[in-house]
Amino acid sequence: MSRETTRPFEEFPNTNLNPETSLNEAKNRISDMASKAKDKAGQAAAAVSEEIGHQRENVAESLGRVASAMHENADCVPGGTRAANLTHSVAKGIDSTASYLRDHDLKQMGKDVTNICRRYPAQSVLAAMAVGFLLGRSARRR
Repeated sequence: MSRETTRPFEEFPNTNLNPETSLNEAKNRISDMASKAKDKAGQAAAAVSEEIGHQRENVAESLGRVASAMHENADCVPGGTRAANLTHSVAKGIDSTASYLRDHDLKQMGKDVTNICRRYPAQSVLAAMAVGFLLGRSARRR
């Protein structure tokens, strides 16, 4: 039995790879992949933003209808003029919210929330805790 020396790299042709060229190719590939990923992320963000805009418009329209219905039926609410006035007041608040949603985009709303949180930090933390608590309870019930 004769033992031949094994040459593991004999299968690969000698391409005289230049380490600098290989490094540049790798950098170019990574740069291309990063660019493609950035483009895809931008497209996804634009699609999400557009969908949120449509939902914002739908919510504003629904709130406007609710406010109109409340104004129309405020006089039918039992409890006299105080209850009717309260119903009109709530309807005005809902209508105001609908107008805000129609007039402001997501970026403007984010700035407004940031300003409110800066102006009222303790109340903002308490509100966030309350919302988190309610979301946690509703998630547990499912």
